[in-house]
Amino acid sequence: MTRLDIARRTLLVLLPALTVVVGLGLAELSIGPDRAMPANEVLAFAVATAGPLVSVLVLGAVKRDFDWILVTTSGMLTAIGTSTLHSLSLAPGANGAFYQAIVVRHGFFVGAGFLALTAGALLSDHLDRIRRFPFTLLGIALAVTLATIILGETVNGARLWLRLGPVQFQPSEFARLLLAGYVAIYLYDRRYLVTAPWRVGSIDLPPAPYLLPMIGAVLAAVAVLVLQNDLGMAALVVLGAYASVASVLSSKSSLGSAAVILVAAALASFTASPRVRERVASWLEPWSDPAGRGFQFVQAEFGLAAGGIFGKGGATSAARVPEVHTDFILVAVAIQWGWVGAVALLVLTGIIVCRCVAAALRAADGFRSLLALGFAALLGIQVLLICGGTLRVLPLTGLTLPLVSSGGTSIVATLFALGIVSGIGASGASRSGDSCRTDLGRGAPPVPLGTPGVPEPLPPTPTNIYTG
Repeated sequence: MTRLDIARRTLLVLLPALTVVVGLGLAELSIGPDRAMPANEVLAFAVATAGPLVSVLVLGAVKRDFDWILVTTSGMLTAIGTSTLHSLSLAPGANGAFYQAIVVRHGFFVGAGFLALTAGALLSDHLDRIRRFPFTLLGIALAVTLATIILGETVNGARLWLRLGPVQFQPSEFARLLLAGYVAIYLYDRRYLVTAPWRVGSIDLPPAPYLLPMIGAVLAAVAVLVLQNDLGMAALVVLGAYASVASVLSSKSSLGSAAVILVAAALASFTASPRVRERVASWLEPWSDPAGRGFQFVQAEFGLAAGGIFGKGGATSAARVPEVHTDFILVAVAIQWGWVGAVALLVLTGIIVCRCVAAALRAADGFRSLLALGFAALLGIQVLLICGGTLRVLPLTGLTLPLVSSGGTSIVATLFALGIVSGIGASGASRSGDSCRTDLGRGAPPVPLGTPGVPEPLPPTPTNIYTG
């Protein structure tokens, strides 16, 4: 490794910490230099800052080919979220006390999330064992979501939370990862069946009989989420499964019929669910009731305009937007950092999605590639849904902005998934490097099943014992 590489990696590692320092400094300067920061906030910020550093050091020791850019970019997003939430906590009165408790909890969950990222990178070495138990993954996903219906707590009309002692968490965040794993295993094990479309005349249709078991399993999980009123997560699971199927079908025109089904399902949900109709109405005409159902959108639009190009340095004025720490965190970012900061945040999320796709392309086999693509689809679709809702391009879904919004379960689950993706990319890079060294040293060996860049061979054609 050259000195330039060392300097570049050192800068990457320090960027999350620098982002936290700059964000906290701007927030504090926006209200005056005389404020003493409480000890619990200092500890939470120290944990959130140390999380990416510790994760990079551990992975550098045990998994040398891990994706530095993926991990440090994740750290920068959590740093932006931490500093923005801290800025909200500086609002006067009860709002400030409310957000102060949130930012302290957020900092500790960021630290736990990077421990989960490290664990996910190490777990990626054992994915072959996990691949043998697809229905176990599905069963666990259904069990935890059903348990939430029976034992969970209702917040804002949705029954999403389980409480274990002092800890409250949202099981559906982990259930979506388990479902993505089940879909990846199912598609990989039946890859020779699902890649060929059915043709009716000149129309290509998806291979429905081979996809029906997977579709039924996904719809069962979605039905449970709908019973919880977790409609945003249900939409995310369906769209993520659709993207995974789209990545393996050889005829992309056969996706048209599936898209028609998705549109029909969306129209049916609009017709059957008063909650969906209310959200669509507030999305289309917020100014018809600016003090009622349109209040959130109206205040968000004011906030996005108030931040300007370079921001105000602090986001205390965003505290008047309902749920600004979760659904509308992009508004707080735009007020503190300006449109420049908001665009930079979207660029960072785009980099993470691209690194996930790159890891899928480097993966050692098709299953790992599908799993990485599934996680990339979940992350990218979630960003599109929540940012589209904030900007009033799409109806609001109630999802969080990954790694930025407050939401401990979401942060831990997302970082765990990114750790698995980092491990997938590292194993593929190591395998490619070993193959190259073998080629140069002792001649080209036989190509193993699943080598990146080489199509996997079809199974042997069975002999017809009746005709000989």
